[in-house]
Amino acid sequence: MALLLLLFLLLGRLVASAGAGESTPATALFVLGDSTASCAATTLPVNLTLSSTFSSRCLFHSGSRRLLPDLLAAKMDLPPPPLISALNGTAAAAAKGVNFGGEEGESGGGGVFRMAAIGQQLRLAAETLQLLRLEAAAPSEGSDAVSGAVFVVSFGTDAYARLLARGSEADASAPKHGRRGFGRLLAGRVARAVQELYEAGVRRVAVLGVPPLGCAPRVMWEGLHLVDGRGCVEEANELIEGYNERVEARLDALRPQLPGADVVFCDVYKGVMEMITNPGTYGFEEARDACCGLGPFGGTIGCLTREMACSTPQRHVWWDLYSPTEAVNSLLATWAWSEPQSDSNTSVCHPITLQQLAGLMSQTLATIVV
Repeated sequence: MALLLLLFLLLGRLVASAGAGESTPATALFVLGDSTASCAATTLPVNLTLSSTFSSRCLFHSGSRRLLPDLLAAKMDLPPPPLISALNGTAAAAAKGVNFGGEEGESGGGGVFRMAAIGQQLRLAAETLQLLRLEAAAPSEGSDAVSGAVFVVSFGTDAYARLLARGSEADASAPKHGRRGFGRLLAGRVARAVQELYEAGVRRVAVLGVPPLGCAPRVMWEGLHLVDGRGCVEEANELIEGYNERVEARLDALRPQLPGADVVFCDVYKGVMEMITNPGTYGFEEARDACCGLGPFGGTIGCLTREMACSTPQRHVWWDLYSPTEAVNSLLATWAWSEPQSDSNTSVCHPITLQQLAGLMSQTLATIVV
């Protein structure tokens, strides 16, 4: 009896806390973002990441390295969303979702402050949603297809990777508003992207924060004189924490203006820092050195060939200069998906979990009650 009462109370809490987006299971996952969201993204210069001769940033060691959106799609029982460039332009091809990452309307160069990249992906997303409506057998089916979609928005990591770089690359990209000013600009642009998605009919959005790049191999190598052999480059992490806090604050202010929508912020920084601080707890043996890279921390030269990769990437927090391993992404996906145990420090998404956002939590609980 006590267990049933607890389950009913939890169900009541879920109904009270979640918006309209939780009423039906998600039918598609759409992704907008930089290289954290797409293996095709080429927003980092050659000296910071892979050679342009490789078609995918993920096709190294063990065949592939799945990114966080792909792992979230699996939890929704959906296929990894294909790149829009790989589709045939029909609604049927886009029905289960699309990854717009890397489709920026420009290739290489151009600096880090490419706010237009977000706008380009938003336009492609709006056109795809319109296609779903136009090719639906009935207007209601088109509306259902859009309302059943979950959007993941993941911008900022590539931008801060460039911003934190040493030398001409960072100097050429530095904004006139300064590093902290850029954080405010980018946070505002991400919030506007959420609002534009809402105006296009989207009602479920998850925004991913930027991980602690002050602990990434490249930044550690460039800031070697700033670390004590164990810590991270605190100045870099402070910049990123400030950006993440601004994004979360902007989304908090935006939610009352978006009736019927669920907008979630996932604190990737917090999740990765938990793994870095307590690596053994989560099965990691190396929290500082890249699995694939050369030089101190594996941060001098990036991952250029499959042969450069270590034999146990699952034991590393960092895959290359800036990117976490699939093992890290898998943990982040799990922590983002469901509520942790009461004594855990792994709650990363607010105000609801991605399982609730996807409309699958109530079904799981109902199964338990039965």
